[in-house]
Amino acid sequence: MADQVKLNFDLLTDNEKEMSFYIKEHKHEVINMSAVEFAEQTLSSKSSVSRLAQKLGFRGFAEMKYAIAQEMKQVATEPTDLISGLKDVINETFLYSEQVNFYPLLDKIKNARGLFIYATGFTQNNYSKEFANSLFLSGRTNFLISGETNFEIISQTLNSEDMVIITSLSGNTPAIKNTIKYLNMSKVPICSVTAFGKSFLSTHSKFQLYYEVSDVPAQGGSHRISMIGLNIILSIFAYKYREFILFDE
Repeated sequence: MADQVKLNFDLLTDNEKEMSFYIKEHKHEVINMSAVEFAEQTLSSKSSVSRLAQKLGFRGFAEMKYAIAQEMKQVATEPTDLISGLKDVINETFLYSEQVNFYPLLDKIKNARGLFIYATGFTQNNYSKEFANSLFLSGRTNFLISGETNFEIISQTLNSEDMVIITSLSGNTPAIKNTIKYLNMSKVPICSVTAFGKSFLSTHSKFQLYYEVSDVPAQGGSHRISMIGLNIILSIFAYKYREFILFDE
């Protein structure tokens, strides 16, 4: 499976990438799941699971599970200084954050009529929940939107007095491009939080934040992308807002 993921990874949508990350992190659980159970765990649909399996070169979810089980029997992990890599990501994220002028973004968040947070994938959603809770504890009411359809519906009720924060990996999720365009037409300010690099989302956002991703080894000699940088930049973002509320007014 590792070779197939590497071969087809660039063809995957953000949600499909997140499903593949989930597989690599939870192989023991996935091989005992049904397609429906896997879809529920990754905030996807059964048809999305089937499309992912086919893009990775399998006829279906069952065949993909079998390949995962076979891969797990292999033991080939090359020694790597993971802690050093993590330290690099943390340091680089803090160095980047020191170059960012957070004030206009924090001021907009404080004064927004409604603050809405949307994540394009499973990992982004987990980190966004922590971020949303941190803002709530700082007195900033917010709404974490789940699902592309809900995001589209809610976007039609927003205007320039509101604020939308979108966390993503590539920033090129096809299913939300029309919603982003609609928000732009309605002059709703967007803050994108994506991996470094130009993307559709960052280009169509008034505010942009970026984070580092890193490649880490997994069992069976495969690798996965770590998005811990997203958690770090969102944590810094949340603490910046708390400082802004407590000390800068």
